[in-house]
Amino acid sequence: MSKTPDYMTVVFRIPDDPEQRKAFSAALQLGEEFHGARITAMALEDESTVLELIEQHEDFDESIAAEARAQARELHAAAEAAA
Repeated sequence: MSKTPDYMTVVFRIPDDPEQRKAFSAALQLGEEFHGARITAMALEDESTVLELIEQHEDFDESIAAEARAQARELHAAAEAAA
């Protein structure tokens, strides 16, 4: 049985309504908890789609992705050890 991932990336399209934007931003703050999950990273763009497109580019070297994922695991482990 495989372990459940410790991290999940979700992309939201922020609402146009100013009050809804304010409420949404207040609910999701870096370092805060959301239903028991700690918010550890945020971006104001759709970085997931950008990364997918980069990785699908014909000139993309797969070793870059492997190295980046290994470094991300190291960062996550260090953050967990410090917590």
